[in-house]
Amino acid sequence: MSVSQEFLAALEGWEARPPAETVRSGPVTSAEEERRLKRMISNRESARRSRMRKQRQLEGLRNQLSRLKSENRDLSKRMGTVVHYCQLFRLDNDRLRSESDLLRRRLAKIHRILFYRQLQRLVSPTSAALCGGFLSGAGGEPNYSSLIV
Repeated sequence: MSVSQEFLAALEGWEARPPAETVRSGPVTSAEEERRLKRMISNRESARRSRMRKQRQLEGLRNQLSRLKSENRDLSKRMGTVVHYCQLFRLDNDRLRSESDLLRRRLAKIHRILFYRQLQRLVSPTSAALCGGFLSGAGGEPNYSSLIV
């Protein structure tokens, strides 16, 4: 059996253990061959560590992915809620603007009525009748209905 065949036979079922525990059926023929075998074992151990490190990194990335997906779902729900409330606030704001416009128009009408009342007080009843029939004919009461625009 050659040295390489011995080495391959020894590696079957090989687990991480020190090179001294490898089973050999015969002495190694040269120092160069022994260095080569040690290098091969060292490379295999390094590859095993690299695979384990990669596996840990992959598991970490999977955990991060799961956490980020969950966070994304939560943020999407919160965003939906914020958008919903934004729409409600816009509707309420539109309603309040309309109500404000209506109240502003009513206030302008009231100001006009008050202005004409003050004018009426300054003007005598006879001159007010000459200026367009501001007073109703019955009882001398003012007629404001013609003033509201």
